[in-house]
Amino acid sequence: MNKAIINTLMCGAAIAAVTGCKQVTQNDTKRPNILIILTDDQGYGDLGCLYAKDMRTPVLDKLFADGVQMDNFYSNSSLSSPARASLMTGCNPDIVGVQGVMRNELPGEWYANFGYLSQSAVLMPQVLKKYGYSTALIGKWHLGYTSPNTPNEKGFDLFKGILGGMMDDYYTHLRRGFPALRINDKVAPPVEGHISDVLSDWAVDYINDQTKKGKPFFLFLSYNAPHFPLHAPEDWIEMVKQREPGISHQRARLVALIEHMDAGIGRVFDALVQTGAMDNTLIMFTADNGGDRGSEANCGPHRGFKHDLLEGGIKVPCAFYLKGVIENGQSQNVAQFMDVLPTICDLLEVKAPKDVEGISILPTLKGEPQVTNDRFLWWMFREFDLPAIGMFGNKMVTAVRYGDMKLVQNRPDESYALYDLSNDPAELNSLPLEGELHDAMRKFMRERINMAGVVPWNMPKDKYVSWDEMNAGLERQPILDWN
Repeated sequence: MNKAIINTLMCGAAIAAVTGCKQVTQNDTKRPNILIILTDDQGYGDLGCLYAKDMRTPVLDKLFADGVQMDNFYSNSSLSSPARASLMTGCNPDIVGVQGVMRNELPGEWYANFGYLSQSAVLMPQVLKKYGYSTALIGKWHLGYTSPNTPNEKGFDLFKGILGGMMDDYYTHLRRGFPALRINDKVAPPVEGHISDVLSDWAVDYINDQTKKGKPFFLFLSYNAPHFPLHAPEDWIEMVKQREPGISHQRARLVALIEHMDAGIGRVFDALVQTGAMDNTLIMFTADNGGDRGSEANCGPHRGFKHDLLEGGIKVPCAFYLKGVIENGQSQNVAQFMDVLPTICDLLEVKAPKDVEGISILPTLKGEPQVTNDRFLWWMFREFDLPAIGMFGNKMVTAVRYGDMKLVQNRPDESYALYDLSNDPAELNSLPLEGELHDAMRKFMRERINMAGVVPWNMPKDKYVSWDEMNAGLERQPILDWN
């Protein structure tokens, strides 16, 4: 067993960090630092404190216990790019021009790209910079590959990570044979190690650096784990297999990826404690969308996975923590990604951008009475045909929720289904498509589709630049498979 695993199993400092060791050096009246940790394709159930009995995630389990666990928290999409668009803008993704996955895989294949971030959208880092925050994105972006939609142009002072959706290997850091890692607008110098360790170490460096400067920071730590390929460290995989007799090889790889990432998050929390920043840092942890079916993700008691608008595709694990403000709670209130930006603005007592569609859930996080499900919650996305997932044909799929009722068309060739989530959380028994609420949901859908119809959601063909073209002049390495 290597040193990293031993450190994880003995990570008392990392776990204590969540409850906050009293090493405060910052002024209590200073605006809180903000740390948002986003994982990639992590199922609703895939934490030890939730539904994954084959998983050990002590750091995140402690965060969920000591913060406020949100049991009905949703991504605004079951796909990466639109989910991130909502988190960053406080809007439904279709309104800011991101209806599906942003791709730049091959020359001439611009038609497979389903997003072009609106130039009128105001992003979270742009808001926070106005109030004195340093801003950094460490990890996955997936909201644009070229100007004007690069991280630095959208408010991040520092970007260290990957522009697109994935890498071919967690160790080589390549995408289609070219280096995937960037530092701001440059290809990053070669770096060794598993990408989760690289991102965690970069986050630790950033926290150490920023706390010396004495100004508040916003760190968006966006891991690409546990997105496939499931390249977990081999010793972690072996540890899981020894501990969990009978576990499949695929599931063991996924569990190992998440447990290894949990250890990295522990080091990040350690840095907050050691610098005195923990007691004045808002921490949010969540995943961009539901778990991947092929990765054998655990989506809890729900049906569906990534690419589905069933609960398993859009319901995600989530916890918030801020010492003395957001602690020791669990909420059944319904919330979405688009609520995060207005909530942060409410916490800071500043104005949210005027076009924000989400609401502040700060009363919920403080344990105060709040009703959050008396509104229409909306999901839609477009996708091209993916034989292993579904035949979308560039058409949209949609869902809307009001209260406990949810109307969903999960595939373009499927009929709509109406579910009462309070009695049928697995969405197995469709109700008659009738009644006043059903009619209101249909009307809302039509209105939303009309609104989205006037928002450009694909870049002009002459502005499309493929990944190969972006890396012209660089030496190409052998293209790796995704096994």
